[in-house]
Amino acid sequence: MKIEHKSRPTSANIHFLTQKINQETPAFGSARPFCFFIRDEKSEIIAGCNGSVIFGSIYTDQLWVHPSHRGNGLGRRLMEQVHDYGRENECSMATVATMSFQGAKAFYEKLGYFVDFERPGYTQNSTCIFLKCSL
Repeated sequence: MKIEHKSRPTSANIHFLTQKINQETPAFGSARPFCFFIRDEKSEIIAGCNGSVIFGSIYTDQLWVHPSHRGNGLGRRLMEQVHDYGRENECSMATVATMSFQGAKAFYEKLGYFVDFERPGYTQNSTCIFLKCSL
């Protein structure tokens, strides 16, 4: 046996792992990815987020807004969509993780999130902040 490294996994690679996990845990629901995008008038992506609905929770893995569009409520709109999608999929909570150097903690707290725990030890003495909110 050899270990294969995929620094850029395909959607098929991720789908394979998700299917295997779902096959082993049917009594607990399923995991499935999601993503939302906002495009400008030229159809360029100016904001987006992705994550997973997983076992009664919706987890936002990445949220990005183009720097020239920040402060216009696009991040809030995306997260409201995430929360609506979570409720549609019977999620009782939403979770997210952010790094201390990203300065996003206050943004999530304005959306009703609170710090669940913090994990120090990342590059340049930064901390990973895990937040959650009830849906």
